[in-house]
Parts: sequence; structure tokens; C-alpha cells
Amino acid sequence: MTAPAPDSPPADDSRFVSIVWAVAVIVVALVVGLIAWLALGDRDGAGTAGPPAGPGTTASAPTTEDEPTAEEGTTEGQGTTDGEGTDAPAEGTADAAEQTAPPEVRQLMLDLQRRDPADPMAVGEVDAPVVMIEYADYRCPYCAKFAADTRPQLQELVDDGTLRIEFRDLVLFEDVSRQAAVAARAAAEQDRMEAYQEVLFARSVDGQAELDRDDLLALAEEAGVPDLEAFEESLDDPALAALVDEDTAEARALGITSTPTFLVNTTVVAGAAELDHFLDVVEQERVTAEAAATTTG
Repeated sequence: MTAPAPDSPPADDSRFVSIVWAVAVIVVALVVGLIAWLALGDRDGAGTAGPPAGPGTTASAPTTEDEPTAEEGTTEGQGTTDGEGTDAPAEGTADAAEQTAPPEVRQLMLDLQRRDPADPMAVGEVDAPVVMIEYADYRCPYCAKFAADTRPQLQELVDDGTLRIEFRDLVLFEDVSRQAAVAARAAAEQDRMEAYQEVLFARSVDGQAELDRDDLLALAEEAGVPDLEAFEESLDDPALAALVDEDTAEARALGITSTPTFLVNTTVVAGAAELDHFLDVVEQERVTAEAAATTTG
């Protein structure tokens, strides 16, 4: 006697599985599209050593001769300060039409914004029209330059509700940088994130700082972290280390391998660009965001 064939899965279950797979394929396609777009600036062979459009350039508009020259960014595993091992400035830039992201990639970039009011690594209004996601390594000299020279001058835009800055870790220089990132999060737990970032970045303005545990503790005291004992305990907190690793994995999944890299709504700025460049990008994105809000409203 032949055993009865197993029951076929219900039609609803099959349809659910199909929907899940379809969504997964779409998400993967969007991420691949974003990676490809980030790499646009180098597709002709006259770009940079990594996926971003080039040190101090954007992936949404061409660089003109009148624009100030931005500082170079640091590429994974290179980060030296003597001029060797850094990205070379791009010799050519694609035209604006080619560098404008398609709508699905622009939406993906907007979806990367967390807008979490409880995010200790963010500053600015949750509903600000422009969000700048900053991927950085605390021992990157170019990240340090941005932190010292440009970031303070963007504070007015943060204060007036135009700009929100969400910091993301992109660890390039192995364990020392990873531990520095954990320390910054430990300071953020005591509401001293910005003060700690300031003193931490200051150590790498002239080159990658060598930081040990005692250095991180001394910087916490300098930054005014109120409970140093709790801070030291947090240096060994696996949950904080996991958050650092998650941010780094996010950046790598998007094809971002150089620091600093900024996603300003739907514009990519690769490298520590000049203040005027950031102001222009923020203003362009503000106008676009407010126009879109008016249309959908």
C-alpha cells in the first residue's frame, strides 16, 4: 500500500514565503545600487583607491574649478600622515546627471537615518529636514581635522533645527580605534559624547594617536565625565563593543571604506571638505526636503 503523499503547504504560507523572498531581493538590489553609485566617481579609472567618489568630493554634483580643494580622506588600511598611503585627489568627475542617484537609492539613503530621540551618538532635532550621517574613525587625521575645523561651525545649523548629525563608527585601524570608539560610547552614556569626541579627536590631528587604557581614562577626566569608575567599567561592556561593530559592518555593507564619509540626506561627501561645501550641500538638501514635505503634505 502506498503511503499518502504529504499535504501541500497552504496557499497562504506559500504566498507569504514568496513575499518575504521578494522583499529580500529588493533590499539586496537597493544596497547593491547604493554601492555602485558610491563607486561612480571611480568608474573611469581616474578616481580614488576606494568606493567613495574621491577625497572631498560629492556623489551628487560635479566639482568645479572654483570649489575649494578639500582635504583627502583616509582609506582603509592606509591612514598614514606623511602623504603616503592616502587617497589621491580625483582627476576627473562624472557629470551631474550621471552622479545623481536614482530614486530607489536616494530612498535607501534616507532610510539609513535613525532619527532615534534616544540615540546617544546623535545631536540635533529628530525631525530636522537634513540629517548628516558621519562615518569616522577616531584615529583618522582627516576625521580629526573635520572635528576641529568644520564641525564646530555647523553647530548653528544644529541649534536652529536645520541639521541633525548622527555619528557612526567605521573602525579602520583595528583594536586601538575600536577601543577608542567604545570609550566614546561610554562617555556618551554619561552625556559627555561631544566633549569626549573633541578631546579624543584632538589626539589624532597630527597623526594616528597611540591610545592605551590609561589614555582613555585621562581623556574622560579631561572631558568632564562625572563617574569615572562607571566609565572604566563600560570600557569592557560587550554591548558597547557590539554597537561599534554594528556601525562598522553597516558601513562596509554599503561599500564605504574611507573616512570620513558623510551621507547628507541623499548626497555623499567623501573626505573632510571645506565648510562652504558642507553649507552648500546642507542648504540644497534642506530645500529639497522641505519641497518634498510640502508636496506630500
